[in-house]
Amino acid sequence: MTYRTAAALLLLLLLAGPARAADAPPPTLLAGFWGEFLDHWRGVFQKQNGIVMGTLLMGAICLFIITRGKWRK
Repeated sequence: MTYRTAAALLLLLLLAGPARAADAPPPTLLAGFWGEFLDHWRGVFQKQNGIVMGTLLMGAICLFIITRGKWRK
């Protein structure tokens, strides 16, 4: 290792110390919304009607993919 590389690594370790010791940043405005959004949809899919809805959604996506090529020709 050269002198410059060793000095750069030493400076990196010394200057990055305070950044690693800092508190985590506060959550953003959308963090709570996104968490509740995911919790809601997890709850929907855990019910039986969620499974039916997921199957219908998968079927709609498959139907869209299959028919998309036919009307584009």
